[in-house]
Formats: sequence, structure tokens, C-alpha cells
Amino acid sequence: MKLREVTAKNFRTLEDLTIDLNDDYCTLSGRNNAGKTGIVTIIRHFLDDERPYFDAENSLSFDRDKTQWVTCDEMSISIRLELDRHDDAEVFFVINRFASKEIEGDTARLRLTETFTTGENSELSCRLNGDNLDTQTASEIAKKLKSAPNLVVHNSTIPAGRLYYLSGEMTEVLESHFSQDDRAKIAAAEKNLANKVKTAAKEHKEELNQLLGRLGENYDVELTTLERGGSSRFPLNVKLNDKSVNANLGGWGSGTQNRTRVLISILEANRIRKTQAAANRLTPVVIVEEPESFLHPSAQAEFGKVLNNLASDFGIQILATTHSPYMLNQTQPQANLLLERHVYRNRLKETRKVETSGDDWMLPFADNLGVVAGEFIPWKRIVSSPNAKIVLVEGDIDVQYLAHLKEKYPEVYQLPDDVEIVGYGGKDALKNTQVLQFMLSRLERVFITFDLDAEREVKGKLETISLSEGTDFCAVGISKPGKECIEGLLPDTVHKEVYAENVDDVAALGSANSTAKKQAKSNLKKAALEKFRKAELQATDLSEMKKLMSKIAKAFK
Repeated sequence: MKLREVTAKNFRTLEDLTIDLNDDYCTLSGRNNAGKTGIVTIIRHFLDDERPYFDAENSLSFDRDKTQWVTCDEMSISIRLELDRHDDAEVFFVINRFASKEIEGDTARLRLTETFTTGENSELSCRLNGDNLDTQTASEIAKKLKSAPNLVVHNSTIPAGRLYYLSGEMTEVLESHFSQDDRAKIAAAEKNLANKVKTAAKEHKEELNQLLGRLGENYDVELTTLERGGSSRFPLNVKLNDKSVNANLGGWGSGTQNRTRVLISILEANRIRKTQAAANRLTPVVIVEEPESFLHPSAQAEFGKVLNNLASDFGIQILATTHSPYMLNQTQPQANLLLERHVYRNRLKETRKVETSGDDWMLPFADNLGVVAGEFIPWKRIVSSPNAKIVLVEGDIDVQYLAHLKEKYPEVYQLPDDVEIVGYGGKDALKNTQVLQFMLSRLERVFITFDLDAEREVKGKLETISLSEGTDFCAVGISKPGKECIEGLLPDTVHKEVYAENVDDVAALGSANSTAKKQAKSNLKKAALEKFRKAELQATDLSEMKKLMSKIAKAFK
């Protein structure tokens, strides 16, 4: 099952909102009270029928839930789903049976809409592959969607839903969706256990009967094992072991507990998908609220990658609500949805979806980090790169130098094939250590280079985030005027030819006009690169280049 769209009108802060969701791992972010909970509530209203009695989250009311600052007669919520004939066979069969005509192909596109009006009245409607279904049919389909395990929800702030009191402590309860054969064996074992308990408890039964007899009323005691009432929940004690510790999950730190419970929820969804017979197969949607809870940023970065990969590997859609940039989908930025509240006359009004496509891809990252969005622009290549090993160089010209070395002088280049060269757009990008540290957190190994003439501005900044010279970064160039950059590593023969062919630009370097000086410097850099590409050089002519590449290569060995 894939959740494609959620729509709301006059529902809480969602006065008029539609959001589209990504196939695999998608995130929903925004500041507090931005509307994230409202979106989750709508999804749960249509797909979740397993809530504790004290959770009234899905018991919607027009008077309580309608948008408070507008005058309206109705409120509506809607979801659009795609179901697969094979992966969602159980629900697909029911929907196909109610369809006005046989569903062609393997995909059923279903939209459920519920409209609430005054007097606590509501009306449910349903569209299947573009056709309207009658009210009774809509109701039957809605009941099936709720009764089947189509949704797995983990709320990091309320983990108690999986706890079971056993032997004086709270023990984890896992949803164990076993095969029919396994369930039959378990049922037989439970029956045998019940008989054993009944026999062993005979003495306890007689003693309790005698005590109750003192009350002057007749009771007959029966001592049995606990009935599960057909539930798939089994009290399985979760323990985590490392080299020195063997403890129940509750004995570990909050971050470890929450991370483990999130993984249990995802594995639960995968078990539902895999253990059912083909005719009963379902593929649930997983909602994880605030998966970053209690985790250090470095652990968040690792966990964000894991969630992204699990969604893809298991073929399960995961929706995470988050306040952490580390939890966003960093391989598909378009999968990150950002919500904000419109402000009118200093008052918060309706929830709006912030445009995050195209050049605005970075807005969810910036909002969660609390930085200016434009500071993410230089890092777009890193966010979308699948590589985990990267050399960061100052600009595109540096990238082209190293690319030419790799192609024509591999003995000088020396770097492994799985290392990518990425430009970060100038020294100023390195000065924002908050954004830089976030970018580094998503990568396995990074080495940073910058022009020698920027060393005073950059070196101290990198050291404040625990990066070390030689190990994590180095300056590029030679300590001579005009050579404090990558062009300074070229042999003198190349420089002489460039200067001889670009006399006007060389003269402009001494100009008092800063614009002319800057343009001349740019022209000479391009000319030097072009000359380097055309030159036929020996490895011995590139000794300075080789020294630089040796420093970088050492970081990846």
C-alpha cells in the first residue's frame, strides 16, 4: 500500500491543505504546532483501528476539530491510496468485489473522504479508479481498511503501547504476525500449557476455594493461563547484549530504547507483508513520530540513513515526522515536506505547505537547523550524492584539475575509485560550521581542501569542529605570490606560457579597479586549466600535485 495524498479542509489548522507523499521514505517537518499531528491524525482516522481506550485522537468532532477562525458548515478530510493486487491482496480482493466493474491491471487507486457537519453528523464517500461508489460500499471498504493491519504507528514520545508487566518490571511486547501453520502450533502448545497449569494449580485452587468459602458465598475457582483473545501480541522480552552488558531493553538509555522500538515497528510491518499467505498479503504503511528522540546528532545521522535504506529494501512506505535535519531524506530531497503556519496580524493562522522543489530543496534542512536557507546552496551536490567518501575542494576549477589528473595521470591522482570530488563553492561555505558539521555527519569519510590564501580564515573554523590538519583537511598551493591555490602546483613551464599569452590579464592584476582585477584573475585561472589539459607532461613535472594527492589519498587508506 502506498499513501499518495492527504487533504483537509477546515480541519484544525489545516484550513485548505493537500500534501503528496513519496514512494519509500518521506518526512514531514515544521515547527511546533505547524500541523504535523493533524496530518497523522487524518491518516490514522482512515487506516488505524487499534488504539487504547484513552486515546481519543481519531474520535473526530466537528465542533472540536473544525478550524476555529473561520465560519463554516462542514469540515472534510481525505486520503488517496494505491493498492497492489499482489502486495495488498487481502484488501484488493474486497475492493475489487465492491467495484462497479472489474479492476483492470494490478493497481487500485482509492480515495476516501469524510465530511463532518454540525450536530456531529458525518458522511463517507469513496472513489475507486475515478468512479464514485455508493455510501454503503464506501462504509464497507472503510471498515476493511481499518480492520486490516494496514498501518503501523510508532510514537517516540509515547512508547508505553508496547509494554507488558511481567516479573515486577515492564517488558516489551512485539506484534508477532506468524504464519497460519505457526499459529496452529502455538495454539496447540497453549492448550497443552493450559492443561499443565490446571493440574499443577490444583492445590492452589483448593486452598483459594476454602478461603473464599469463609465469605459466606459460593464460588468455584478456576486457575488458567492468560487468554490472548485471538490477539497476535506475545509478551516477548527484548534484551540487548554487547560485550559487557546483558540487560532488558528498559535498562538501556532512552535513545537506544527508542531506536530499537522504531526498528521493531518496521520489522513488524515487514513481517505482516512476508508471513501472510498470498491471498491474505498486506503491505502496511509505517508512521514514525520523532524518530530522533533522545539520540545524539551523530546517532541521528546514522539512524536517518538506516530508515531511508529500510524503506527501499523492504518496499515499505515510511512517513517520519521530525524536527531533525538528520532524519530527512537526503538522497531524495523532494520527499521532505515542510509545513509552516501563516501569520496574519501577528496571529498564527492556517497551515501551509512550503515549496521545496527545484532550487528550494534545502528549505526543510535549513528550517530544522535554524539557519539561512541560502547557506545550503553550495552543498546541493553532497546532499544528492550517493557516495559516502568525498573530497571537498573549493570550486569547479579544482574539480576539473583533479578529474584531468585521474584521467591522464593516474599515478599522480592515487585516489580510490569510490572517492568523489565535490566543489563547495568557495571558502565562505566552510565558515558556517553548523551546516558543515551536518553535511559531514552523513558521510563515511571526508577530506577538505582550500586555497592557501584562505588558511587564516578557514583553519580555525575547521578545528573548532574537531577536524585535524593533515588528517581531515589541508591547504592547497605554494607560499609564493600568485601560487597560493591549485594553479600554483603547476610546473613553471605552464605558467610562463599562460602569462605570455594573456599579457593584458597579467597587467590587470595590479589594477586599482577591484572588478577588473577579479575578472583578470578568473581569466588566468581558466587559461591555466586549459593549458594544463593540453600540455604533455611527465609525472616528474607534477611533483607538487603528487604531494597534494598523497596527503589526500592517505585519508582514504
